[in-house]
Amino acid sequence: MPYLDLSLCSMFVLFATADQGEDSQIMIRAESAEKTLKANKAEEQVKDVERMLALAEKTITKLQSKLDQQQQKIRELRSQAKLADNITAEVLELKAEVADLKSEVRELTRANREHVTKNEALQAENTKLKAETKARKPNGTATGASIRSMLQPSLS
Repeated sequence: MPYLDLSLCSMFVLFATADQGEDSQIMIRAESAEKTLKANKAEEQVKDVERMLALAEKTITKLQSKLDQQQQKIRELRSQAKLADNITAEVLELKAEVADLKSEVRELTRANREHVTKNEALQAENTKLKAETKARKPNGTATGASIRSMLQPSLS
């Protein structure tokens, strides 16, 4: 509704009624029209303020909801960051354990090779000794025969 300037309306009403000689009635009508316009203007201002207030409340509610969502997202991100930190720490611990195990495997491999070398040497020595023992007594009676042959010349 377009607002009319009250002084302009009053003057218009005064000029229009001046020709008829009803100045007092026109003044009363002008004052009543002015009061009505002021009341309408006040009502419009109240409605405008109420609309602005409703819009502000709606905006506040929307922003509060957005803030709640952002805070929830922050909590989730912090939780994920904490989990990532824990996983990183565990990975570092596991890397250290793997390095220790690799070192232990190398040591065990070295010790195993030493034992294999000693075992092979002992097996070779055992084989050599068995061969020497067989060479000394090829079938077991040869030793007895050689002793007899040694003893026989002295008996004859």
